[in-house]
Amino acid sequence: MHMKTSGVIASVALLCSASAFAALHHYQVIGEGLGRSAEEAYEAASYDAARKCYLSWGHSTQEQTILVEEIQPDTGYWYVKLSEGCISED
Repeated sequence: MHMKTSGVIASVALLCSASAFAALHHYQVIGEGLGRSAEEAYEAASYDAARKCYLSWGHSTQEQTILVEEIQPDTGYWYVKLSEGCISED
């Protein structure tokens, strides 16, 4: 009985250590958004980036860099383009 228990414990330890070495992939996703205010456009762009990260089976690092923040002259709406860190595992 002792040998069987040790084998189960060794198998569980091996599985846990294998998952500890899963490859993490860090990358950037781009989010874009329009809004009546800069804040509204930022929120839309942030949501877009988080959605793209989630759809690629990742999770956000919450680190964002605003790439573009400007008023669109033809519409008067704010446009924001940002990059957001995303991490996925193998």
